[in-house]
Amino acid sequence: MREDTDFAECVDSFKNDAYITIEPWQSGGSIDHLRLTIRGMEGTPYEGGKFVFEIKLPSNYPFYPPFAYSHTIMYHPNIDSSIPPGKLNICLDLINPELVGKVDVSTGASGWTPSKTLTNVIEALKGMMHTEPPFFNPNDPLNHEAGEEALRAWKKFEKKAKEWTQKYAH
Repeated sequence: MREDTDFAECVDSFKNDAYITIEPWQSGGSIDHLRLTIRGMEGTPYEGGKFVFEIKLPSNYPFYPPFAYSHTIMYHPNIDSSIPPGKLNICLDLINPELVGKVDVSTGASGWTPSKTLTNVIEALKGMMHTEPPFFNPNDPLNHEAGEEALRAWKKFEKKAKEWTQKYAH
């Protein structure tokens, strides 16, 4: 099944990555419900933090994107920690179910297609946490306050993001 192939590929892709841990959500659980832990990279506001994401592969995967949810409270333009579990709290075209098969011509960002994989999703989430464009995108925020600060008052944004990382991501 495609889930098995994609899971094996992403485990292999990230096996030597000090910032990524991938495991079943529950001990002995299935590979269609995963716990992704991303460690904050040095030199970013998320440095030293451990950020937990839940990833579920839908029954119609790979024709429909994985569901991803951030469980760690964080101050991030593209992640809104105030959104309750079960709802999307990550602004990322790749996993947005409304953007399947679509491309944003102004940014080049594309929604999910069956040629994309779990590895693509994890790379994008890692890019968000390591403040790498285009994944870290304060121009298209879910958390508008964090987006405005990241664009107009980086030092203020960075201070708050670091404080939240120390408080919630350890």
